[in-house]
Amino acid sequence: MALKTDIRGMVHHYPDHFVVGREKIREYAAAVKCEDPASFDEKPAAELGHDGILAPLTFTSVFALLVQKDFFRNVDVGIETMNIVQVDQRFVYHRPIHPGDKLWARLEIHSVDERFGADIVVTRNVCTNERGETVLEAFTTLMGQQAEESVRIKGM
Repeated sequence: MALKTDIRGMVHHYPDHFVVGREKIREYAAAVKCEDPASFDEKPAAELGHDGILAPLTFTSVFALLVQKDFFRNVDVGIETMNIVQVDQRFVYHRPIHPGDKLWARLEIHSVDERFGADIVVTRNVCTNERGETVLEAFTTLMGQQAEESVRIKGM
């Protein structure tokens, strides 16, 4: 096992928050071909009972990438020379995301295991808003295996 086993239970708090922008939501919705009018226009969002447009469900990937880069840049988990593949991801949505929301994130190492020569790590990623309410939980399973020719991920 190339991973440091003492990372099990580790909690990493992203050092900054992410402010959700109205135009960023629209830009992202267009890029992923979201067809929900509530992601572009306040009127359809208001008809659904919201004060502003709604971010598409996958919008948090914008923030999640920042959190993941920060984690690998600042935490030595012992996977500098591994081939890493994401093998599973599960989302639990608790509340919608609107323009102006301030989001915070923490990444928790939920489990570390070894199977058939591969390291398997499950992370629990929790996104909260400025009121401390959970917005989203994402569980990500990564599998890594030592490889001489793999790209170094330190600093992504």
